[in-house]
Amino acid sequence: MVWLRRSAFFGALAFLVLTFVNASWMDNPPGGHLLLIANGGISQQYAPGARRTACPASAILPPIHAIFEDTLRGVSTAERMGADLVAIDVQRTADDALVLFPDTDLACRTQGKGSVAALKQADLAALDVGFGYTADGGKTFPLRGKGLGLIPPLDDVIAAAPKSKLLFRFPADGARTVDLLAADLKRLGRDPVAMGDAFTGAPAAVAAARKAFPAAWSFTLADAQACTSAYRLSGWTGMLPGACAGGTMLAPVNAAFTLWGWPNRVQARMAAAKGKVLATLDADGGGLRHSRDLPLIPTTYYGAVMVDDFWTVGPALRPSLDARTNEEALAAQDRDEKAE
Repeated sequence: MVWLRRSAFFGALAFLVLTFVNASWMDNPPGGHLLLIANGGISQQYAPGARRTACPASAILPPIHAIFEDTLRGVSTAERMGADLVAIDVQRTADDALVLFPDTDLACRTQGKGSVAALKQADLAALDVGFGYTADGGKTFPLRGKGLGLIPPLDDVIAAAPKSKLLFRFPADGARTVDLLAADLKRLGRDPVAMGDAFTGAPAAVAAARKAFPAAWSFTLADAQACTSAYRLSGWTGMLPGACAGGTMLAPVNAAFTLWGWPNRVQARMAAAKGKVLATLDADGGGLRHSRDLPLIPTTYYGAVMVDDFWTVGPALRPSLDARTNEEALAAQDRDEKAE
């Protein structure tokens, strides 16, 4: 019986230590405000899970506006509605220009074929980015003809929103795009570190971005997921695993309770190791899609938040910057309440 009492005592002591070591309330929140990232700017709303499929445009919800991600209007509208960063997809063309487009293959969203890198900028400018969007399995294409000429050069995007912070994302895995980007930013007089820009995407491209801009925030989804997994295993000790030091932790808010000391201690530990926390809806990096997702974000969390549907979620967080008409706002609310 003595060993049972000792086991109970040490078990209770261990529980008490772990509770205090990882108690979120033991750390003060860092202060500030949420860093809202508009994924693609303002975009169409996709069916659950469709955004990460090979052809997202084949499974959208019935459109309530005609704005497309990775377009001038999509980026500038998101910035005007309060996005702190706008995630844009940068790709290289056949004539070494940089344009915005979310897929490496043109066939899903446009009437074009092949990769972005196989066409010249002038050819891409003639495409219709709304050509392939359908909400009923291909029976109708409600946005066809509304996206003509909307694949923008990166120069135009920066010129249209020179003060917007950008999360440069690289869908294609190659350092050449980053080399061109570095040269273009220098030509335009834009210092990504001073601006607060960031970089993510394919591993080789992110590695090149880290080399070109070592002081800027850069990460791959796989690295951020690895940090999260390692922290779940060892974070109970109060120590941050090496996979997180100077890196990015993905914090899926639908399972954030599995992160030791969430949110205050997680933020404090990452900040002490010169790292960042990126809150997402799920472990795959998907962003917030509905205003009803917002209660999942703790009131003491002040890190970055990925938002997939900024048209709906943005105004719920920054109502004074709502750029929608009353009719558009009501349509978004109605869809938000009915969507899965």
